[in-house]
Amino acid sequence: MKIGIDFGTSFSMPAVVVNGAPRTLLPNGEYAIPSVFYYDTEVGVQIGKAAEDNADFQPLNVKRDIKMELSTNCAAFVADGMTFSAKQIINYIFEEIRKVSLNESKRRELVSQKIDGAVISVPVAFTLRELNLIREAAESPNSDGKDVLNVLGFIREPVAAAISYFNAPNSEDNKTILVYDLGGGTCDVAIVRSSKNASEWYTVIDSDMDRIGGREWDKALIKLIKQKYQEKTGHLDFDAEMENKILKQAINVKHILSDQRVARASVTLSGKTYSCVITVEEFERATANILQSTMQLVNKLIEKCNVPIDYIVCVGGSSNMPQIRKNFESSYPEIPVKLYEPEKAIAYGAAIYAEHLTEKNFLSDICKFSYGALYLDSLSRYQGKKREIINNIIYKGTQLPASSESTSYHIRSGRYTIELPIYESEKTERIYLPTEGTHIGDILIECSENSKESDATLLKMAIDPNGLMTLNAIEVRTGDQVTAEIRLNDF
Repeated sequence: MKIGIDFGTSFSMPAVVVNGAPRTLLPNGEYAIPSVFYYDTEVGVQIGKAAEDNADFQPLNVKRDIKMELSTNCAAFVADGMTFSAKQIINYIFEEIRKVSLNESKRRELVSQKIDGAVISVPVAFTLRELNLIREAAESPNSDGKDVLNVLGFIREPVAAAISYFNAPNSEDNKTILVYDLGGGTCDVAIVRSSKNASEWYTVIDSDMDRIGGREWDKALIKLIKQKYQEKTGHLDFDAEMENKILKQAINVKHILSDQRVARASVTLSGKTYSCVITVEEFERATANILQSTMQLVNKLIEKCNVPIDYIVCVGGSSNMPQIRKNFESSYPEIPVKLYEPEKAIAYGAAIYAEHLTEKNFLSDICKFSYGALYLDSLSRYQGKKREIINNIIYKGTQLPASSESTSYHIRSGRYTIELPIYESEKTERIYLPTEGTHIGDILIECSENSKESDATLLKMAIDPNGLMTLNAIEVRTGDQVTAEIRLNDF
């Protein structure tokens, strides 16, 4: 069977299509799998709910939000003297997802009880390095030496939610929706068109992302709880155990305030319990600026695309907060707002996409970044001086799969390696300066032994529908196919 995985910052969820309808692969009563890692020498590695439970006893041994650290030079995580890389932690999380999925498929006696591969959801603007790290983590062998998952592809989270929405019972076709996905670590928005009579069933008009999510709301609540706690006790220092307790209280308060006007947070210290009451008005005041940051993302995308929108569809667990709907209804009163399967929509959409992955007319998405190579430019306007420039090969906004070519000239004869520094950016100009992009690695082209000085090698670069790069290189004079590979920088 092919499964879809919503790999979330806070929670992850596997799903599968059964008899034409998507279903989660979770034990009865389970909300999702917490994307949480824990280790100590007594119990070993724990993932999910077990990790959360152990965090109460050893809070310094728990790692949360690992997905949102991939864009930074995240240090290795050390617990009880053991060191774990980000890739190892994600590998353990995917192994837990695989184990839960297999157990559920057996319990439900599904036709197939073997996972052939998975489509993994990712935020809209995860970089090439982030995507590659997630793929490598998922496909690396686990502690038993067995491959965890075969990654069939990636799908952007709000796009997956749109596919789920358009495949729901009694869904309408020939509609354009804006998906607002507020997850644990990012806010992703996408405008998606459904038309079963068009060349592509689902077309992504555009999408955008900000690294703001439910954890920012949690931080605001933590600050509020601490302030109230300090007012009652005068206590200013919070150790790791208290920080963990306050985090759990903040998350609980956030959930309660999605349905109630008032919630109570309680913290126990040295056998004595202190509590405070937080109203929904206090919560919304404390988080108004965070919400407005996400709305600026929405406003920008709507203005840029300038297309009629039939519905605003809110997904992601944090979209349950009433302030989300209220803000949309105030800002866009002419567009109906729907809260659609906030916890499950992305996993459902990933599972549906996994079933249709080989169908070229199913989904049309666009490239989120431009990719260019560094060259020396010696045009006359620089008065004979050479300077480094980036020459874009593939442009942001190009329909996927996107491909283009670049030519490099040999500086000597015989076998040697050409190194092309590759930059990722949001620049759409043909040429820009290296300081305006990010050096993500180098393309290595192996010249053939028949190559001569001044020969040309044609590099064909492509970004596939998953946002991953593929390369092909040919020496023009001889027609020889030569090896070309990308070596990505470490974070």
